[in-house]
Amino acid sequence: MLDARNLRRGLEAAAVAMLVASLLLLHSGTGRAAGGGGAAMGNGGGFEEGGSRQRQAVEFYQKGEKLRNRGIDLLRGASGIDDPEEKMEAFRQANNEFERALRYFKKAVRKNRKFHQAYNEIGFAQRMLGNYEDALKAYDRALKLEPDFPHAIEYRGEAYMHLGRLSDARKAYMDLFGAERQLADMLLRKMKTWVTLEEKKPDSPIPAEKLEAFGSWVKERSTIADQTASLFDGEAPRTW
Repeated sequence: MLDARNLRRGLEAAAVAMLVASLLLLHSGTGRAAGGGGAAMGNGGGFEEGGSRQRQAVEFYQKGEKLRNRGIDLLRGASGIDDPEEKMEAFRQANNEFERALRYFKKAVRKNRKFHQAYNEIGFAQRMLGNYEDALKAYDRALKLEPDFPHAIEYRGEAYMHLGRLSDARKAYMDLFGAERQLADMLLRKMKTWVTLEEKKPDSPIPAEKLEAFGSWVKERSTIADQTASLFDGEAPRTW
């Protein structure tokens, strides 16, 4: 049976997973990751340059993708389960899938140290397991390899929120707002949900004044986003 700590992690992960569903829809093509980028990509080599190590890296990455998607599906399903024991079991299974996915993504970067998409997915898996500091390290690595990689910026913004680094989370949003509006809007929606969840926690580690200030900023940015939404109507989904 899951202990209270793991159940809490599962509940937080479930809230995040429901919000990343729209991101998955943007990248539903074959080989597209939730974090963006074709599986055969990565700085420094496709199949023709990376040889057998690159092919192995891609294979590990694709296996990790499948496991990650299973974990997300399990969390989505858990949101509709009423029985506490069944819900906990769904969280346990989802955690297992993310742990397995993490192992494959780590294998991928061992084969290709410049595979920035795989580092991004390491961050995603770590974040879904509640390991936010480890997630940040992975996102930082992805962005060192590909400084403007938008999905890593968005995901890192989420990790910053969970760690209470709210000024960094705000900066992540502003970095995306002018260049990658769809991801900026997605991060803002997640910020709204996070603020609502934190406000309901009797033992939130975020000081009340800090949380209130961040919530006010989110409302202000939401108003601005609504006012400028028409400027981005019809913008085609981007691929990386």
